[in-house]
Amino acid sequence: MELEKAVEEMKKKGIKRVFVQLPEGLKTKSLEIADFLENRGLEPIISLENTYGACDLRDDEALRFKCDAILHLGHNDFGFEWLKPKIPVFYVEWFSDKSGEEGFEKIEKALKEFDKIGVVYSIQYKKAFENIVEFLKKIDKKVFVGGSGQTIGCNFSSAISIEKDVDVFLVISSGKFHAIGIALNVKKPVFVFDVETNDVQEIDVNKYLKIKAWNKKIFEDSKNVGLLVSWKKGQIKDFELVKKKIESLGKRVYVFAFDELNESLLEGLKIDCLINLSCPRISVDDLERYRIPIIDYIDVLS
Repeated sequence: MELEKAVEEMKKKGIKRVFVQLPEGLKTKSLEIADFLENRGLEPIISLENTYGACDLRDDEALRFKCDAILHLGHNDFGFEWLKPKIPVFYVEWFSDKSGEEGFEKIEKALKEFDKIGVVYSIQYKKAFENIVEFLKKIDKKVFVGGSGQTIGCNFSSAISIEKDVDVFLVISSGKFHAIGIALNVKKPVFVFDVETNDVQEIDVNKYLKIKAWNKKIFEDSKNVGLLVSWKKGQIKDFELVKKKIESLGKRVYVFAFDELNESLLEGLKIDCLINLSCPRISVDDLERYRIPIIDYIDVLS
């Protein structure tokens, strides 16, 4: 949905005060967005809390400020369609105007040994994704797209669904965040095209796998274990099954609840190992940040 269309829909529904959630990359535009909304008769309240995706829905906070709706910028509800917000939520994607054409030559060179290419993208780079898919077809590559082709940091179904059909994956995004997640969940090679830098590189996840294996060994030897549970609306999980499973192994289990995890929250905790039941990326990207080993709950249940 475009911002102008979202505003029109809000006004039709009689919405007056709107709670605005936006990712870190759009905070530079927060004043511009606020002015845009006010000039069209809406009263914006801009949330300064980090917003990581549709899982991070602040409807309780919005209601405290007597807001009539949430404007969720930079994301759509992909992967979290099941959420039931207490007030209307308007998702507005924020697309980059970068075409991806500057990377055509590098992409062709990086993928020259592969015939069947699975292509996925992060939402803001939809334009580059469409152009690159057409380019790959023009150079006689067989292109596969799972569903819409979109991926987010915790949902890799668009890649997993076509893994059997492809030789390699190309992730169209910025940085390595999305590509690392996919590489940890498929067995085929994964390359990322960084739309911002026009670089192409293959993703190596050996470092993450080694840390993961080491942390699992520490868990096996642990006596005191903590469960990390977030109260973010899209990250709440029933921890009882995991708790009982760990207790059956003869370990003492403590439950720690939070909104967003950081190092300071763990200061002073005398615990051997932590089991993550919140955002799955904590068990991947942030492992080196924390002095206490962290593993994902899936590894406990498997």
